[in-house]
Amino acid sequence: MNSEFDVIVIGAGINGAGIARDAAMRGLKVLLIDKSDIASGTSAASTRLIHGGLRYLEHFEFGLVCESLRERETLLHIAPHLVRPLPITIPIYKQSQRGPLTVRAGMIVYDLLSFTKSLPRHRMLSRRETLEQLPGLNPDGLLSSALYFDAQVEFAERLVLENVLAASECGAEVYTYAPVTKLTGSGIEFVCDGKKQFARGSVIVNASGPWVDYLLDETSPKLIGGTKGSHIVVAPFAGSPATAIYLEAESDKRPFFIIPWNGNYLIGTTDVRFEDNPDEVRSELWEIDYLLAEANRAFPEARLTREHVLYTYSGVRPLPVTGEKDEQSITRRHFIREHPRLNNLLSIVGGKLTTYRSLAEECVDLIFRKLGRPSPPCATAKEVLPGAVNFSSVKNPARLLRVYGSRANQVTQLHEDPFTSEILFAFKHEFAKTLDDCFLRRTMIGLNPVFIRENPWLISFAQEIHARSAFGGGEPGER
Repeated sequence: MNSEFDVIVIGAGINGAGIARDAAMRGLKVLLIDKSDIASGTSAASTRLIHGGLRYLEHFEFGLVCESLRERETLLHIAPHLVRPLPITIPIYKQSQRGPLTVRAGMIVYDLLSFTKSLPRHRMLSRRETLEQLPGLNPDGLLSSALYFDAQVEFAERLVLENVLAASECGAEVYTYAPVTKLTGSGIEFVCDGKKQFARGSVIVNASGPWVDYLLDETSPKLIGGTKGSHIVVAPFAGSPATAIYLEAESDKRPFFIIPWNGNYLIGTTDVRFEDNPDEVRSELWEIDYLLAEANRAFPEARLTREHVLYTYSGVRPLPVTGEKDEQSITRRHFIREHPRLNNLLSIVGGKLTTYRSLAEECVDLIFRKLGRPSPPCATAKEVLPGAVNFSSVKNPARLLRVYGSRANQVTQLHEDPFTSEILFAFKHEFAKTLDDCFLRRTMIGLNPVFIRENPWLISFAQEIHARSAFGGGEPGER
């Protein structure tokens, strides 16, 4: 390992990966390090939307909405294999807090702020048109609906990974399962393969998301006031919608989504304060019951119960600490905090999947100022991610294209069986070290429980490849 770096980025979530990519593309010597795997924290626990932040309009955060809409368009360009347009319907009921006029006004402003967008403009639908498109939707008290477009990143884990791969291609060194144990004025101490090591960095970026405060000493002011978001995943149900649905919960008026995702439906999210260790975040039973109850109110024929839940997941939003009592009112803007005692340390607070690239550009500009060096122009808005290179001309099975984009050609060259090839590819070329890495954050096979049940041989095969390739022995390609 090279122990001298221009910048050390701690945290391989979406923000850390984006910063590493931008810094490496501009010629800096970069180390990206994480205590777990790439995208194993908050980035994998999102609602998987690339959106402009429609509800931020209510809090008058027009700057954040403009930035989000601009970055949504950028991601549709640089990652078309991962980020795709998503139609979303907002049903409007008599008891809704926002009536048809308010919703329509919000839609008009949303369209005006995204005047350069490639996505269609909104449409207001009558009650009859709404029920024609969504026959399973609860008709009681329904007035009308709004249909608009945002975007979905089906596999957010792959978006993070491709930023890491792009950084690596530009010379960045990447270390996973290497927890940082100490920040010093000149670098970091960390543990890798059971051995304590030291790396020197001119600038250190603490991009560890909800773990930001855990890396700082006790004298540093608290930066993160996280909230927990939980989701449930269910199979298609009676009356399930063809589009994503943006709803107002009847019990507490909070917004939540029901989204077609990965052959199933994603329902979420909750938004509650979370002060404990982010490693311990879990979906609680009351959250599951809350989401099921609200989904059943919206689609009465569904009759969803706990037995229908394929799995749940939760994450902690690394929001800024605040005295704001209402979780929804906490800003979703990001902040880059400097530390007077450690002049070379920057901490990233907040941030969203949608705006990671602009956050990274802002951070790398600051890094160059700290280094006292002129900054080359940022090219991350124009240079496509690895899987988007010549993507439109690639012919391969649809599932492989959804996961790997144009890199699917490299995957299929490893073995005649596509799933075997994916497992081999994860360990050989995509930094996978564990079975979780392979199934949950590389091949994405583990996010489809039905498929796993129907193909149990994949687990045993992956265990064999893991034993042979990740920890000593044999060339997996010999299989």
